[in-house]
Amino acid sequence: MILNKEIIERFLNNQSTEQERELVEAWYYSFENNLDGVSQLTNEEQLDLENELYLKIKEKIAPASKTKTRQINWVWYLSSAAAMLLLAFGIWTYNKSTKNIQSLNGIPFSGWAKYENVSEKELKITLPDGSIVIMKPKTQLSYNQSDSKFREINLIGEAFFDVMHDATRPFLIYTGKMTTKVLGTSFNIKAFPSMKKSEVSVISGKVTVFEKDAEDKQNNGVILTPNLKVTFFDEEEHFVTGLVEKPEVLTTINKESLSFNFKDVPLNEVLIALEKAYGIEMVLERESLGQCTLNGDLTEMPLFTKLDIITRSLNATYQVKGTSILVSGVGCG
Repeated sequence: MILNKEIIERFLNNQSTEQERELVEAWYYSFENNLDGVSQLTNEEQLDLENELYLKIKEKIAPASKTKTRQINWVWYLSSAAAMLLLAFGIWTYNKSTKNIQSLNGIPFSGWAKYENVSEKELKITLPDGSIVIMKPKTQLSYNQSDSKFREINLIGEAFFDVMHDATRPFLIYTGKMTTKVLGTSFNIKAFPSMKKSEVSVISGKVTVFEKDAEDKQNNGVILTPNLKVTFFDEEEHFVTGLVEKPEVLTTINKESLSFNFKDVPLNEVLIALEKAYGIEMVLERESLGQCTLNGDLTEMPLFTKLDIITRSLNATYQVKGTSILVSGVGCG
């Protein structure tokens, strides 16, 4: 389906189909304009601006007069009407979210701003504190603008967070029955209702994850560091920790001084280098295996590819055991 005058007319008159509405909204989200200035207007100012823009857009796309006909240049029309529709739609989205939505994840709104990604692409937003959020499609997020003690987020769906450090205001994210608490770090959260579970994967910094409203319970949650993840199962109400799918070298490591080019290096030293680079515990099942030497350049390879090559060359194996990696083998004689 291609965006045209008739589809936009039906959208403005609240007569569009679901598919047409999604098309117009996707067009809106393809622009990266900042709508924060619009949301700062009073309700009366927003309504006045919305009505004014509505009339102007209607005038732009009105059928040609019977007494005077002309060919409409749709490229010119779309470019000139885009900014007006963007503002009008931004006001409509803001008003609709704050007036019609009463709660998310069971927590009532009171001064909460809501964002929703209805497009098929990722949506990047900047929160008032400077934190960056990249929302996946079909994701909803609300941010508590009125709390001076905490930075609170309600999340349904999947999003990547790069949180601005602020030791005085912890950053709390609520997903189903799970709460994620950070001060300043980057991580990914996936929590679609159909999953009946929530997943947190840490890229940098440190994250505390615990059951909602149960932060004071000592054995109730887990602490995650880079390249670790946790899954909280809603029905069973328990956590399972593990490694992220694609571990990355720690952001605190100077990559220019890092080398994975090994020449006659004992395996135990190779594993120490990997452990330092990725922040993941490496465990040797047998001490004798650690004396086996390795030759090879493993630079630019993902961690698990490195481990595949290392273990195959030494007739050994490796397994992910929770948040650690166990290397097993008979040794090299």
